[in-house]
Amino acid sequence: MNPEKLYGRDHLMVIAAVRYCIGRMSYIVSDCADWIIANWNDWPESTRNIIKRDLEEAFKSDDEAREDDRAYFPLGMDCDRQQWERVRRIWQ
Repeated sequence: MNPEKLYGRDHLMVIAAVRYCIGRMSYIVSDCADWIIANWNDWPESTRNIIKRDLEEAFKSDDEAREDDRAYFPLGMDCDRQQWERVRRIWQ
């Protein structure tokens, strides 16, 4: 199948899906993490770099929010953050 049909122009749908899931507090985070992990090596480096950047920025904001004991955490609840940590292990 044509990757453009599957992932959208320049993998726009991959990036949009990940961005949608960051900060959610639902089953979608686990499903998204599973999907990223399963498909990571199939995506171009440019797409992977955008996902890395977005997640690293979210981790930084989440760390600051947790340190300041804020009510809102950019990566969601602890269980959601654990899913993003699974994804992060891909490049760490």
